Amino acid sequence: MNEKSGGHQEQYLSSELTNLTDRMQVSQLLSRFCSIVDDKCIHASAVAAIFTTDGRLVSPNGASVVGPEAIAAEKSKSFDRFRATHHVTSDHIIDFEGDTARLRANMTAMHLWYEEESDPRSLQAHFVAGGVFEGVAVRTADGWRFSELASRITWRTGAGLPTMAGLKSK
Repeated sequence: MNEKSGGHQEQYLSSELTNLTDRMQVSQLLSRFCSIVDDKCIHASAVAAIFTTDGRLVSPNGASVVGPEAIAAEKSKSFDRFRATHHVTSDHIIDFEGDTARLRANMTAMHLWYEEESDPRSLQAHFVAGGVFEGVAVRTADGWRFSELASRITWRTGAGLPTMAGLKSK
């Protein structure tokens, strides 16, 4: 192998390593978001490590909140009605254009109602939802952060849909 082709190979490998590292970091943003929800650790500082200062979170109903403090407050209130949640994501598709990344990932989420908020006529105290997360991440001085993350629900099953409509909060 001559010096010229060796240099091209090193450049190619360096570029591929950067690409893989960026993909992993963008994918981890979504994993971190799901973990703070599931671990009930939705604090502004945790959200700030995932979203830009003007980052926007769009809920399945289309409502949106902007900024880590507002996102933390809204998600804490929303998820306080559940005893536990478990979000699983898969099939992360990430496309890059410079320092911007577009993410699409499938999602399945289990939500366990607090006993007093479950439907007393139901034999179940949970519901499961499936859908898609779509996000835009940008490279910042502090690493990749979401400038927008939206969830779209495509199906739901289980108990408690009347409770959700009543928006009871614990």
